[in-house]
Amino acid sequence: MENERLIIIFLGMAAATYFPRLIPLVALSKIELPRVVMRWLSYLPVAILSALIFPGAIQRAGAIDVSPGNPGLWALIISFGVAVKTRNLILTVVVGGVAMYLVQLL
Repeated sequence: MENERLIIIFLGMAAATYFPRLIPLVALSKIELPRVVMRWLSYLPVAILSALIFPGAIQRAGAIDVSPGNPGLWALIISFGVAVKTRNLILTVVVGGVAMYLVQLL
């Protein structure tokens, strides 16, 4: 009985995360969106990634730390430079991770 309950819970969680993504995809796949909307949508991944990473990069021990001793700040600066120069999201994330690792070694 417990296994059946867990399977039902997992299927419910899968449906709760899958269908809200699927419905707009199916609905909008037949519609030609205006160019301005497509351009606006192209900025979403970078904006979301920035919103997730920036607060953690400037915090140390629960407080804002923008001093040169903050390794997250250095990794953020390096990543920003790569993002501006290449405009490649994947390369920016990889370089940011490597930069954070290397800066923490120092």
